[in-house]
Amino acid sequence: MSDPTASPRTVHHLFSYGTLQQPDVQLSRFGRLLDGRPDALPGHCVTTIRITDLAVVRASGTDRHPLVVPSSDPEDAVEGQVFAISDAELAAADTYEADHHARVEVTLRSGSRAWVFLDRAANGSDEPVNVREWLRGLEVFAGPLADFDPAGAPVEPVELFLDWLREAVAAGVPDAHAMTLSTIGEDGGPDARVLILKNVDGEGWQFAVHAGSPKGRQLTERSRAALTFYWPPLGRQVRVRGSAEPASPEQSVADLLARAPSARAEVLLGRQSAHLESPEEREGAFRAALTRIEGEPDLVSPEWTLYTLVPVQIEFWQADKGRLHNRLRYERPDRHSVWERHMLWP
Repeated sequence: MSDPTASPRTVHHLFSYGTLQQPDVQLSRFGRLLDGRPDALPGHCVTTIRITDLAVVRASGTDRHPLVVPSSDPEDAVEGQVFAISDAELAAADTYEADHHARVEVTLRSGSRAWVFLDRAANGSDEPVNVREWLRGLEVFAGPLADFDPAGAPVEPVELFLDWLREAVAAGVPDAHAMTLSTIGEDGGPDARVLILKNVDGEGWQFAVHAGSPKGRQLTERSRAALTFYWPPLGRQVRVRGSAEPASPEQSVADLLARAPSARAEVLLGRQSAHLESPEEREGAFRAALTRIEGEPDLVSPEWTLYTLVPVQIEFWQADKGRLHNRLRYERPDRHSVWERHMLWP
């Protein structure tokens, strides 16, 4: 893949993201010998690929490796190092996974030119992308996972949930209090969406919805529902199943008044999931609702409903890199019964 017309004394520049990787991967042999300068490659991002060369896998200790690829977002930029290399070094660089990658000249943020290795499928070739292989190549449970000893779990599941939630927040998990609310649709099929957890206590898990929204109508028709929390960096998931019970009107009003004016204006709009003719229509209605809120600070929508999911089953799932995942389920027939605990097969 080297340019046969290049002058023997031509100096090339090679772009490498971050620190150069393991032996025989991403040209570490050059990184140990040469000094690089920082730069950025705009319109690109870093993805993970699967290495198939057994020699590379043995040398690096892994069959997963990050790779710079073009990004659909022009604001993306990969920070890296730029190295000046000779013709011979550039030719040697071409041996890296040559069957699967192409060496492409790119323009860095500084305006200089450099070579970068791109996945052929991501480089605009006609080769179709094998989605199955691509998905199989994505790394899971990349970092250290949290510990969990089911034998030491507390009697009350709420206590364990709050411990896990606090650990997720402390670990920097984004939106750790976000959860998937699953309901039963009017057609009897499943439906789901992500909401924010409002509170957790001995009664259950609280969330709020607009009664006129699809989820609000579904809960009115069928109260059975489920919540799912997932914290990937810790390899943890919590599933809660039970019945959603509406709070008193006074509690729902208090919850709504505690929200920001913009959030309350959105509630006043109603029409959730109805067809929208144009963004301008939405923006005009929102401004009108916000003006009403500013003029009437205590204005609330009677449709706003605070719910408590009263659980009858709660499962805590802790991932294990060896696939021997730990699962602990709390069960009870009704809210007045004592919780029973059982470990489950992975």
